[in-house]
Amino acid sequence: MAAVGGAVRSSMFDSEEERIQHLEKLFDMHINPIDNVDTAVIAIGSAMFGVTFLFLAVAWLKRNFHPIRAKNLPLTTAMFIAGVLWFVGDIPMNGHVLLKGSFSNCKEWNIWVRVLFCFVYTTALISRCYALDRVFIQNRPTRGLIYYLPTVLLLAFVLGYSIVTEALSSKLTIGYDKELELCSTTKGYVYVTLSLLWVNWLIIIFMMIRLRNIQSTFNEFYEFLFICAFGIAAMVKTNVVHYTHPKYPLVRGYRIAETLGDAFVINAIILIIIAYPVVMSIWQPHEYEHTWLLRLRTDGLQNMYDANMNIREDFSQSYARMNTSVNQPAKKMARPNANPFIDMPEYALHVDQNGMATLRAPEPNSPTDETT
Repeated sequence: MAAVGGAVRSSMFDSEEERIQHLEKLFDMHINPIDNVDTAVIAIGSAMFGVTFLFLAVAWLKRNFHPIRAKNLPLTTAMFIAGVLWFVGDIPMNGHVLLKGSFSNCKEWNIWVRVLFCFVYTTALISRCYALDRVFIQNRPTRGLIYYLPTVLLLAFVLGYSIVTEALSSKLTIGYDKELELCSTTKGYVYVTLSLLWVNWLIIIFMMIRLRNIQSTFNEFYEFLFICAFGIAAMVKTNVVHYTHPKYPLVRGYRIAETLGDAFVINAIILIIIAYPVVMSIWQPHEYEHTWLLRLRTDGLQNMYDANMNIREDFSQSYARMNTSVNQPAKKMARPNANPFIDMPEYALHVDQNGMATLRAPEPNSPTDETT
């Protein structure tokens, strides 16, 4: 349910105060009217997305930076767009605005904005997991019908679920009560929708477990560990609120927790994926990229990279899109110290007195081995 209002008052109330008093008697609970606090919630949530947008903008500007390209920017951007629309759907459905005009279309806002793009967001996460699973567990390339089929099927299911719930009577799903000026949802619809979201997160957890033993530069196990922790926390929060306080949009504390909780998780997950390489691309771009490429050369999957990864592509593809079958043997390097991935000067490996090894960039005027 979400609160409240109508541009042209068609209910039995002469004022908003009178309507709230009636609802308090009807539901036997204290109701908080919409005020500046709700406006502040919308502003804070928007600021969160603004920060994430800045990170994404920098990532696209530095999309040729190899550690960033490995994060699959198109898919991460799709997650961001889905997250923004999910947040936009939360605003009316969690009761932060008066349900005037188009905001009174409860079914459309809930089914086609909030729920749909919440599913799209989690589907994008599943696609990220599947791309890694496809390369490192199944030893198959990230292209072709079989690669895209699971994502297409998931999106088709989500679209089908949205169409079915739209076609069902509002009495079975969600509808607008003109007299009370409220959105009303049935328990069955809420339980089914939350159950399907749990299925998505269980798929992500299952695939994360499959990816736990990947030891390479592309190892995102710890990222997915935090992502799953945030996702499960958000799901538990939403389930508890919906089950214990079905009229939560009428209570300021609960609606704030739901909206800002969702906004935080949406943005935190995206920042977990891209924030570190973006920061390093500004702070220590050459050192970090060389260290990253060095790990790429020395990890246990070197042959797979040499044979299959076109890491020099101009456009970011899913995990440096595969060029050939992963079973193709690696080509031998023309010279032992050549860097097959980037045409940049090799960094020197320096070991200090304590035995700590670091990569150092060559000095601009450092002497060479040539004699004059």
